[in-house]
Amino acid sequence: MTISQALSNATSGLTATSRRAGVTSNNIANALTEGYSRREISLAERVVSGQGAGVTVAGVTRASDPAIAYERRIADADLAYSGANADAMTRISNLLGGPEDASSLFQKYASLESSLRALAETPDSAPLQQQVVSSANDLANAFNKISSSYQKIRADADKEIGERVAGVNDALQKIEDLNNSISRGYASGADVAALEDQRQLLINKVNESIPVRELQRDHGKVDLMTPEGVFLLAGTARTVEFTSVANVSDGMQYNGGAGALSGLSVEGKDITPGGPGGQNLSSGAIAGLFNVRDTAVPEMSGALDALAFDLVGRFADPAVDATLAPGDPGVFTDNGAAADVLTITGLASRLELNAAVDPAQGGAAWRMRDGVNAATPAAAGSDITLRAMIDAMTQTRPGEAGLQSSRDLNASEGAAHLASLAGAARSHAADQEIAATALSQSLYEAEKMQTGVDTDAELQNLLVIEQAYSANARVIQTVEQMISRLMEL
Repeated sequence: MTISQALSNATSGLTATSRRAGVTSNNIANALTEGYSRREISLAERVVSGQGAGVTVAGVTRASDPAIAYERRIADADLAYSGANADAMTRISNLLGGPEDASSLFQKYASLESSLRALAETPDSAPLQQQVVSSANDLANAFNKISSSYQKIRADADKEIGERVAGVNDALQKIEDLNNSISRGYASGADVAALEDQRQLLINKVNESIPVRELQRDHGKVDLMTPEGVFLLAGTARTVEFTSVANVSDGMQYNGGAGALSGLSVEGKDITPGGPGGQNLSSGAIAGLFNVRDTAVPEMSGALDALAFDLVGRFADPAVDATLAPGDPGVFTDNGAAADVLTITGLASRLELNAAVDPAQGGAAWRMRDGVNAATPAAAGSDITLRAMIDAMTQTRPGEAGLQSSRDLNASEGAAHLASLAGAARSHAADQEIAATALSQSLYEAEKMQTGVDTDAELQNLLVIEQAYSANARVIQTVEQMISRLMEL
């Protein structure tokens, strides 16, 4: 080996070693940076005029494991779906309250029954008559409040879908821009690892809302496609379409695109979760929110309406209140009228106390004792109607299908059953979220093991790099001494 060859080898070694030191120190500095993937130097033999001339840096590679990343994204999408459902079911269950909660629907039923029993013992007591009116009014208001809150949950879900769709469209456009920058970097031989990190973070963001598969294309570009086969990015970003509504009311639904609520599409291709298309989303936060808006809450709202219908029916029976004719509204009404099973949807939001028994609406509290349509007060000690009302509340009877009960229930048991339905749904959703969290976290850790930074290993690399640097520097120093010696001859 000539002196010039030795010098060339050592110089190239110093250059490569310096680059390795920079990459390694950058790994250590970013060990805790979210989304950072470990970098590694690729070295190759340097050839000049057909002869070896040291070493050259072939490039910087970014650690990745596509298989684990794909599995982790599936788990993340499932977690986002479960989280949306768990949050909604927790809110629903909290609105109903537990049997021990003084403000719960169950306790409102118990309060009405208790006030009826107290009045039956002293039928001529005006304060107790007013207490029955107040308890009945509180119960109707509780139905109204819960029903309104259910629709608020649906409205919140609809709003969040819109916000997430806007976020997805923004992220897709940024991914397209990064694709172009990475492609230019590939062509020029520039280090694009940092750009790829940014792109992966954006893909993860999209995946949380709409699960995606990452498809590798030429020059470092990627396309994104849903697991159901709809492209969100194919060279250029596609637009995800959704229209939020200002308010969601009872009866509003998507109904396969025929209802008042918006579906989800990608440039005209229907991907609405639960919709009639063949490429509907089945996981991700947006799918979870659609389930909340279109399935989970409407089911619980339907059960609440069924319970309200049961309450109205118990007090509208002429066998309970002899002053009523068939079809007359009883103590509880559907916005002042008799309830009809054909218009049961939204009944809980329209439930009202009959104006005839409510002094605040021009009625008379004594009609709670003597009957809704009583023209004049009966004898002061009359308790026949009151006893019949108490019996109506304690009588077991089959409920509407929406209440989802396999057995007959009395009035208070119906309220307890509704709370139990919500509690079971909340527990199931929470269990799903816990399982999804565990799987997502385990896959995240597995991915970090393959692509993250092991600071111990990187520090060991620095020791090896230092030794290599010293060896190359020693060669250059020796060459310098040899040249100086030759110049002295």
